[in-house]
Amino acid sequence: MSDALIEKEFAGYRIDSQVGRGGMGVVYHATDLSLDRPVALKVLAENLARDPDFRRRFVSESKLAASLDHPNVIPIHAAGEHDGILYIAMRFVPGDDLRTLLRAQGRIEPKRAVLLVAQLASALDAAHEHGLVHRDIKPANVLVTAEDHVYLTDFGLSKRVGADTEATRTGMVLGTLDYIAPEQIRGQAIGPFTDVYSLGCMITHLLTGQVPFTVPTEEAKMWAHFSEPPPLPSARVPALGTAFDAIVTRAMSKHPRDRYPRAGEIGAAMLAAATTGAPAARTRRGPAKRSLPAAPHVRRDVLVAALTDPFNVVLFCALLIVGALLGTVALMAPLAALVYAAGVIRSYRDPETARRLGDGST
Repeated sequence: MSDALIEKEFAGYRIDSQVGRGGMGVVYHATDLSLDRPVALKVLAENLARDPDFRRRFVSESKLAASLDHPNVIPIHAAGEHDGILYIAMRFVPGDDLRTLLRAQGRIEPKRAVLLVAQLASALDAAHEHGLVHRDIKPANVLVTAEDHVYLTDFGLSKRVGADTEATRTGMVLGTLDYIAPEQIRGQAIGPFTDVYSLGCMITHLLTGQVPFTVPTEEAKMWAHFSEPPPLPSARVPALGTAFDAIVTRAMSKHPRDRYPRAGEIGAAMLAAATTGAPAARTRRGPAKRSLPAAPHVRRDVLVAALTDPFNVVLFCALLIVGALLGTVALMAPLAALVYAAGVIRSYRDPETARRLGDGST
């Protein structure tokens, strides 16, 4: 599809060249023929347009994203469908995305990283105030000009807080596994706290040059987001000192209620850490840790929820299937049982499990 569109007219735009390609579509440098101005035109994969729920949500949320007026949010000029293909036209920003900068430099110098994160956090606050959750915060979606001005992109794939289920079910987990929040993987409710977690993951990458969990498989990455403690930047780059460790730890807390309530507070904490060597004082909030209800009947309910947690069950079955395919069921079965038991224990001890039971939202 990409080569066929070059130098062709599409929905009132002349496509000049390809800028980048991702799992959900292709981004082109194009010319708006009606206004004779350059734009970045994202053309989504054809299979997405065939999903009526995704198509409806894409158009709806793109309109809402276009209403965002913030210096660090990429301006959206238009979004729609042409010949059965979804597209979104945005301001064309000369420069690189953070993914390109990280590949070229390895990691970003701390003071520069702080300034970039502060702008990104401000953009997220603006989106959250309008009821939008980006849910795919990653370096590739952050454009940086030669003057280090940040633009957050790809709001057309965002999600409105409280949006109806039909409009958000696409048959896939939206988000990138290196930066995805645990509740997003599990299909639980998302909110601004979801972007806060992803921002914490990206801070780790900017400061250290490595994604938070450097494991080889997608399954291992998902498991790490559930069970592994957030990495300490100082452990990977001792020269950073420990000022950023608490910021990453809080932003990447497993439980949403333990994270920063606003992305902007991460930006403020980063600026304070870079200036004074210590993160900003923690906002006064409720208890960070919540214990499970002690009543026996509630604990039995929590145990049942842990035993039937879809993630634990699916992982157990997947390991057995792999063993069957490889002809090593006898070896794989004990490992599957061990992993399942560990998952049950994690779910049982997870305050979020108890909270869902208490809310009646199992």
